[in-house]
Amino acid sequence: MSSPAEPRRRRSTAKQRAVLEVLREQGNFRSAQQLYLDVRQNRQLRIGLTSVYRILRTLAADGVAETQRAEDGEILYRPRTGTGHRHYLVCRRCGEAVAFSPVEIEEHTHRLSRQHQYTDVTHYVDVYGTCPQCRAAPGTESSAGQPYPLHADDRRPP
Repeated sequence: MSSPAEPRRRRSTAKQRAVLEVLREQGNFRSAQQLYLDVRQNRQLRIGLTSVYRILRTLAADGVAETQRAEDGEILYRPRTGTGHRHYLVCRRCGEAVAFSPVEIEEHTHRLSRQHQYTDVTHYVDVYGTCPQCRAAPGTESSAGQPYPLHADDRRPP
């Protein structure tokens, strides 16, 4: 029997391995739909979108993947790169992420929760923009000057 500190060991299936491999190859935050398309196209594996979501939730629960909310609230996934509470500056085009620790926000959150006697407090700080590589790439700006969204279903130019 494993201790609570140890991750649960699960039997790995071909579909789980394929999703994990694609997740690790890309490294950036990606939507479940993008990972689903990549697994189907690049691995020629028959897998349903529901299975991809289920696998990603399991990977996140097991600490293998980390999540980040996109601007529209969709959950994005990438391989876990560290431990602890972090925030990210995320490219809305390619999903590249830069971790940062906003000390002032953390301190203010603790002060505010103590002042009002709140417990079990959580917060989210999400910062989005366009990375230099995506900004420099031809065809990455829409006619309104806005980069194309990060999500698979919105990646096509208008």
